[in-house]
Amino acid sequence: MSASFAHFDWIAPVYDALVFVVFGRRLNRAQAVFLDRIPPGASVLIVGGGTGWLLEPLLTDGRAARIVYLESSARMLARASCRMLNRQLMGTVEFRLGDERSLRSDERFDLLMTPFVLDLFTTETLQTLFIPRLRSALKENGLWLITDFIRTSVWWQRALLWSMIRFFILTARIEARHLADWQRLLSEAGLTLRERSPQVGGFVSTEVWSV
Repeated sequence: MSASFAHFDWIAPVYDALVFVVFGRRLNRAQAVFLDRIPPGASVLIVGGGTGWLLEPLLTDGRAARIVYLESSARMLARASCRMLNRQLMGTVEFRLGDERSLRSDERFDLLMTPFVLDLFTTETLQTLFIPRLRSALKENGLWLITDFIRTSVWWQRALLWSMIRFFILTARIEARHLADWQRLLSEAGLTLRERSPQVGGFVSTEVWSV
């Protein structure tokens, strides 16, 4: 998780380990579900990619012609760029420190990815700032790949989500106090759900939306 108004610098060195302790590799697998939907030669924007796990399957597959890796945490960005060098991954990646407000008004992408980012924001921020800005960065017929937590009625999932939100409020100063209904907000913004795959026992949803 990393995006506007959050401060993940100090937790960056231990972030992957924390995720693994709680979820194992299940969150990584969830993010990879629809990577084969990326059209060959696509320009890809990754917002809040954290330590850069997604770069490995993207660059190994070779579908993306250009990747802009937009991350608001300098330490997360550094770890992502080091990952690319250490794994000797080849590809055109622009590592950019910033958030959705850092995008140029004329930038357009074939594909947008937000892995576990929407859960950081309040309904108001998603509705008025985050979703409209990213929607405008998509080309006509562009795709938005989202992997994120969703509201459930399962008690342990609700308890774990509550605990995670409180943890990141304390450690990263995220603005969310509960999980927004981001699926409804995307629909209200004029996006269309194309595919959906429940993950982690229905606690996470991986989805493909289009303009």
